[in-house]
Amino acid sequence: MILLDYSAVAIASMMISLKLEGEKLTDFFALHMILNSIRTSNKRFKREFGKMVICCDHERNWRKESFQYYKYKRNKDKKNSDVDWNLIYKCLDFVQDEIDKGFPYLVVEVPNAEADDIIGALGTYATEIKEPTVIVSNDKDFVQLHSEYVCQYRPCESAFTRHPNPKLHLKELILRGDGDDGIPNIKTADDHFTIEGKRQKSMYQKDLDVWLYDDELSFLTDETKENYYRNERLIDLSFTPEDIRSEAVVKYKICKVRPNKPKMTQFFMKNKLRNLHEKINDFM
Repeated sequence: MILLDYSAVAIASMMISLKLEGEKLTDFFALHMILNSIRTSNKRFKREFGKMVICCDHERNWRKESFQYYKYKRNKDKKNSDVDWNLIYKCLDFVQDEIDKGFPYLVVEVPNAEADDIIGALGTYATEIKEPTVIVSNDKDFVQLHSEYVCQYRPCESAFTRHPNPKLHLKELILRGDGDDGIPNIKTADDHFTIEGKRQKSMYQKDLDVWLYDDELSFLTDETKENYYRNERLIDLSFTPEDIRSEAVVKYKICKVRPNKPKMTQFFMKNKLRNLHEKINDFM
């Protein structure tokens, strides 16, 4: 299967075109970039990996409810940005709805879940049933899912990746935290990224070289123990609530794809996407 990190991949391609190619953000541009990112992935991977699953974010997510500072800085930066994020999200929702009506892909969205949770559940399931699978995403968090059957394609690098030791990589992520998601390293307090210009407490490579291989976690102090478990809960995809994981797999199993080429044509023509309609077979 092809697991597409829907909004993240589409937004990344938009940002590249906006910054490097000087494109102007309009409804037409956003629709084109969203659909073209889907078309490109489908054309590139369908023969080897089969059907595509569009993995979507729900408007609410359990991590934000569990950790109030989750993606705090990212959300703040968006509010202060010149980019019309409302337009982007409106177009993402619109395309998601249209895909469900006639495009030949599975759309999986689960209440209170991010696309990460869906990819985590289906990536784990793919390894269990030994189904060759590619995760299309730039996100380093998905390295933990790599296996004999699951690899990752990073569009930003135009390259496949399969980490030789996903568990070790995951542990390093937990120790270092994830600044992009507002998760500090294990030496740093929860609210660190809410304070402009403040530096995290240093993580020294000589310590990491020891800690990574300490399965007993004996290096944890009272100060860092709670922070380690905080990061583990937010980064390790096996900590996704079981009801979300189960629902994602069930939706994958029961979802029926009903491609409807006439409806796809109607959609392209109505939205003046003639250039994509000329490549309609790439979507099939």
